[in-house]
Amino acid sequence: MSASLKVVKSAGLLLTLQVVQRGLGIISTLILARLLTPEHFGIVALVTIAIQFFELLVDTGNQQYIVQKDSVDKEDLNTAWSMDILIKSAIAVLIIASAPALARWFTEPDLTAALAVASLALPLRALKTPGMMRLAREINYRPLFTLTLWQKGLSFITVIGIALVEPSYWAIISGNLVSAAVLAFGSYRVDNHRPQWTLSRFRQQWGFSQWLLLRGIVGFTRSQIDNLMVSRFFGTTQLGGYNLVREMSLLPALSAIIPMSEPLLAAIAEGRHSASKLAYRVRFSLGLMISLLTPLTVFMYLYPELIVQVLLGNQWSDYAPLLRPFSLFFFTFCLFSLISDSIIAQGRVKMLFCFDVVSTIAIAVTLYYWGTRNLSDMAWLRGWLAVGTTAALLILLNNQTKFGLFRLAYLCLPAAIGSGAAAWLVCHLPAESAPIMELLTRGGLFVVLATGLTAGFAMLLLQHCEEWHQMKNLAFSALRRVF
Repeated sequence: MSASLKVVKSAGLLLTLQVVQRGLGIISTLILARLLTPEHFGIVALVTIAIQFFELLVDTGNQQYIVQKDSVDKEDLNTAWSMDILIKSAIAVLIIASAPALARWFTEPDLTAALAVASLALPLRALKTPGMMRLAREINYRPLFTLTLWQKGLSFITVIGIALVEPSYWAIISGNLVSAAVLAFGSYRVDNHRPQWTLSRFRQQWGFSQWLLLRGIVGFTRSQIDNLMVSRFFGTTQLGGYNLVREMSLLPALSAIIPMSEPLLAAIAEGRHSASKLAYRVRFSLGLMISLLTPLTVFMYLYPELIVQVLLGNQWSDYAPLLRPFSLFFFTFCLFSLISDSIIAQGRVKMLFCFDVVSTIAIAVTLYYWGTRNLSDMAWLRGWLAVGTTAALLILLNNQTKFGLFRLAYLCLPAAIGSGAAAWLVCHLPAESAPIMELLTRGGLFVVLATGLTAGFAMLLLQHCEEWHQMKNLAFSALRRVF
């Protein structure tokens, strides 16, 4: 099977999986937004930030290492597994020991117990079989399908069950623990690799991972610096509203777009030895990504109040205007991830780390001096800074691969025109009396119009482009296999 068809099939499978998974996530968010207070969400945000930071300290980048390696054997897989367990268990102990100090720093006493319990998810996830990494390398995501359904289904039941009985942040923390346990132990049911303890390839993996680890710490700081500043300057309650709207803006990214793009990493890595093949695959991947992101970003920018009112409820209406600048953050979040993966697939982690250091310093200084007056300033500044850093990284990738910025822009032109025209038409619809009906009507019509107009302009403008013909052939091949 060709790499392109494998990517499309895997992306389709991941999309189906994520529709179910994020469908549960959206339902969970809708329920929790009506049961929990902004302060609860603020504590959850602080726990998440702290856990993610510590998890980055132990992120060995083993999956990226396995995916980009020319050949992989059991020693590689077993070493990755052993390193994961050893380091993540140690960091869980460190989190438990440092939880009281972190609670004092954030002036939230409840953080002590919350952090200690939440940290147990780290060693639990590390127990999963490393055979899952081999499946990702082979662009074979079917075994992951059933496991993730069980993982998210049981986690959803846990979160909602606890929240209905005793509404608090413990519902979300408990759900994360259940999710980690199901992933760890269920992985041995879907893959037959049984790991053995070894550190024989430690030096090789660490040579790759050390720059990825440092980059992860810097990248985390860049992605969470606004949340940390909101917590310090505006308080936990404001952080709860700010972070909830921010995370809601990323739901399409985390639920479908980034998982769909995961197979592209393996395809790009496979073509890195041929300059022309690498340039084509990078351009094709970026064009597809931007074409998917454009209509979602436009709709999110146009109707922030309506989206927040329907999804979260009227009690979060004060934070609804933040969704507009966060639509820029959503667009660049997905694109930045794909560009970074394209650079990692070429093994240039050190260069990416240097870029992240410079961009993170620039973002932190800018937010500190000009974004701490109110939440709106913080959100808008964060959105435009994300646009700037993503554009700079895109230029850097173009200098490496010569994929062609102007050719990429031309490939994305149909999506831009189609989304703009669809937005103009939908804005002229009369308002509905019920917010949910208005969102469904406008959203449904926008999707149909944007899809149809984009396809029409693509046939008109891209008929001589190889990328358009490949996309059509892959789409027809996928449809024939389905039907």
